[in-house]
Amino acid sequence: MLAQQKQRGNHSGLIIGIILWVIGVAVLATMGVIVHAHTATWPFELQFTDALQGQHPVPCVYHVQSRSWGDRAVDFINSLNDPLQSVVIPVAWMILLMLLRWFLRAIFLGMAVASSSGVWDGIEKLVGRPRMTVAEGVCVHRNIAAFSFPSGHVIHDTVLYGFLLYLSFTPQVRQWRYRWLLIPFQILAVLYILSVGYARLEAGEHRLVDVLGGYLVGLLWLFLFIFLYRWVSHLWAEHRAKKAAERYKMA
Repeated sequence: MLAQQKQRGNHSGLIIGIILWVIGVAVLATMGVIVHAHTATWPFELQFTDALQGQHPVPCVYHVQSRSWGDRAVDFINSLNDPLQSVVIPVAWMILLMLLRWFLRAIFLGMAVASSSGVWDGIEKLVGRPRMTVAEGVCVHRNIAAFSFPSGHVIHDTVLYGFLLYLSFTPQVRQWRYRWLLIPFQILAVLYILSVGYARLEAGEHRLVDVLGGYLVGLLWLFLFIFLYRWVSHLWAEHRAKKAAERYKMA
């Protein structure tokens, strides 16, 4: 009886999750169409960036020598997603998971992060929104030769640290005797995912809608791979149980 109730609950949760995911895709598609039709900076986006950056010369001339500690922190966060770091950091996490003999987790982490880059590249080319410039009255820390919507940094970090965060709450980890040691990592992961969006805005390298779109894409892709990971894990557990039963019968 309890097993049937649990199964029905899981089935209902799956249906609700699929519905919410489809709604998210519809919202993303709507955002993409609207931004594609109006690629210029919206007034509220400019006001939001101005509020974050505070007072600065107009036009803004950004010199490395004149950076504040806040600028340095923002630049450091943004640098963690430079081409080299965006590959080295996920690979390092995959190696750590493999050392823990969590091979399936490592594989899905790598696939989720790598494929999210392809999704970002495809969406940004379809939407074709140009980056902000100092001519709009904002400070731009770096001139990047890429489109603006959605934020690739936000997508990358939401998928990477979101998946790691999910793994830290799985039943196997919750049963670990020293699971409390993961609490600082869990807090830092959430703070970092939020801070990368702020860093993209404060650096003038993305607009508010770009960042919000990045979080939406990142969450959609993250939940898709969590679902795929759980599905494959279930199939693998059933396969191992079947093999163990066959060995038991033969013994």
